[in-house]
Amino acid sequence: MDELRLAYLSLLRQLTDSLDQLSQFAQQKSAAVRQDDLIALDDVIKQEQAMTLNLRGLEQKRLTLLAQLGLEDVPLAELPNRYPPQLQGEAQDVVDALRQSNSLYRTHADAARGTLELHLHQIEKVITASGADLTSAVSGYSAPSVEPPTNMKTDFRA
Repeated sequence: MDELRLAYLSLLRQLTDSLDQLSQFAQQKSAAVRQDDLIALDDVIKQEQAMTLNLRGLEQKRLTLLAQLGLEDVPLAELPNRYPPQLQGEAQDVVDALRQSNSLYRTHADAARGTLELHLHQIEKVITASGADLTSAVSGYSAPSVEPPTNMKTDFRA
């Protein structure tokens, strides 16, 4: 059982590292937006998307470990109290680090979102000032219809 508990702490450390990385991505996004560097912004968003997929995998592992430990309904703050005395200190350190990383990520993500929204609003002002109608430009957009060649279509009813 201690191996499962240690595995769960290791998983929480991985989540902490992932949140730290996401915080760095949020800072890079803000910097890219401030510098009007769309290529850098696109690169950071791609890295963020890859990290999100990784987080989904970690979440599945977390749920599995929680079920194996019988701690599904235990809040994170109470987790160290559910560990044996010899592991409670380590568990508390891991939980504190995760909560701090989550708080830092939220701060950086909110700042990045605010920066993006501000710049998008400024772009809208410039477009509106130039006389363009934003509502017709957006509502007139339609994705191209791409049909595969007829020899590549398959009748699944056959």
